Amino acid sequence: MADIKSNELDVSLESLSKSLQNSIKSIIEKAKYKNYNIAIKHFDTQGNNVFGDPYEIDITGETAEGKKDVNIFVKQQIPQNNFKLLSIKNLYSNEMFIYKDLSKIFASLQDEVNVPREDRYKIPKVYEESDDNAIILENLSKKGFRTYEKLEVVSIKYAQLAVQEMAKFHALNFAVEHKMPDYFNKKMKVLKCDIVFDDDWKGLMRNICAHVASLYDNDVKNRIEKFYSTLIEKLPKYCNDQTTVRCTLIHGDYKKNNLLVRTQDGEVVEIVPIDYQLIHYGCPLFDFFLFIFSSTDRKFRKKHLNDLKEFYFETLSRFLMYFDMDVETVYPKKKFEKDYAERLDFGLMKMLFFSFVIFAPDSGIELGKGPLSELPICPDKKYDDLYRDLIDDFIEWGYL
Repeated sequence: MADIKSNELDVSLESLSKSLQNSIKSIIEKAKYKNYNIAIKHFDTQGNNVFGDPYEIDITGETAEGKKDVNIFVKQQIPQNNFKLLSIKNLYSNEMFIYKDLSKIFASLQDEVNVPREDRYKIPKVYEESDDNAIILENLSKKGFRTYEKLEVVSIKYAQLAVQEMAKFHALNFAVEHKMPDYFNKKMKVLKCDIVFDDDWKGLMRNICAHVASLYDNDVKNRIEKFYSTLIEKLPKYCNDQTTVRCTLIHGDYKKNNLLVRTQDGEVVEIVPIDYQLIHYGCPLFDFFLFIFSSTDRKFRKKHLNDLKEFYFETLSRFLMYFDMDVETVYPKKKFEKDYAERLDFGLMKMLFFSFVIFAPDSGIELGKGPLSELPICPDKKYDDLYRDLIDDFIEWGYL
C-alpha cells in the first residue's frame, strides 16, 4: 500500500461505510499510486437527492508514470426502511443495470454501426467497484459539467440538446429490442414502474391538489379539486400501461436536476443524462412530457413546445437509421401523434406528483419519518407561478 500524505478532509475516509472504504482503496491500488492525498466532500444537491448520500472524492498523487488525478462522484444508498412509495433497493439496482450492463451494450451497438463519436449517446464512466449500495462514477464536474438550479431558466439550445439525448436513449433501447430480443425481454421489458399507488400516495396527491387549488378562485379551483379523482385513477394506469401505447425502456425521471450540462462561451454545448433510478418499460413520450413541464415555463412552451416535439421525432428517426431501422416501423408518426394527444395530461399529473420533491425547500425533505399524506405541502411562494403555468396550459388545451 502506498504512503498516505497528511490532508484536510471535509469528510474522513473512516466515516464512510466499510464497503465504500474498500472500494476507494481498490481504485487507489489499481491506479498504482506511490503516494497520494484524498479529499472527500459532501456534494451539495440543494435538496434534489433524497435517496442517496453524495460525495466528491479527489485522489491526487504520484505514479511511476508521473502525476495522476482521479476524481470520482459517489452516491451511497441511504436506508429508508419506512419509505413505502418506492423500493430504494430497486432504485440502486436499476441504476447499476444501466451503468454496468446496458451501457456496454449501447457502446457495442454504436461501435458496430460506426456512430460518430460526437453523435453517440453519453453515459458517465462507472467504476467496477460500484455495487447496489454505492454507485461510483467519474466526476464530470471536474470537466466543467453542472446541473441547473431549480428556477434557472433553460435556453432553447439546452432544451434541444436534452430532447436529443432523450431520443437517442429511446432509439438505442428500440435497437436492443430489435437486435437482441431475448435480452430485451428478459432484462428490460420486465422493469416495471416501481411507484406504489396506495392510500398514502392518494393522501399526498390530495394535499398537493388542495394547495394548487388554493391558488385560484371559483371555477378553476373547482376544476382542480375535481381533477384529483381523475389523477388518482389515470396516473397509475398510465404508468403501468404496456399495451395501448408504444413502449420501450424509459428514463422515468428526465428533468433538469438529472442532466449534467457543459457550457462554452455561455452557450450549452453538451448534456449528459444521469440518475437512472426510475427506469422502467413505458411510453417514451412520458420522458418528454416530464422534461418539458418540469424544466420550462408557459411562455417557453407557447413558443417552442411543438417544435421540440417534432425535433424529438426527427432525432429518433435519424438515430434509428444508424441501425437500419425505419421509424415508421418502430414508432409510426401517426401512432406517435395519437399517443401524444391522448397522454399529454400525464405531464400535468406526473409534475404534480413530483412537485413535492421538485418544489421542496432547498434543504430538502426527510422521507421515511412518517406517512407521505402527512408531509407538509407548503412550497415556497416562488413556485406558485410554475403551478399556475401548468394549470393554465392544461385549461387552454382542454384537459382541465
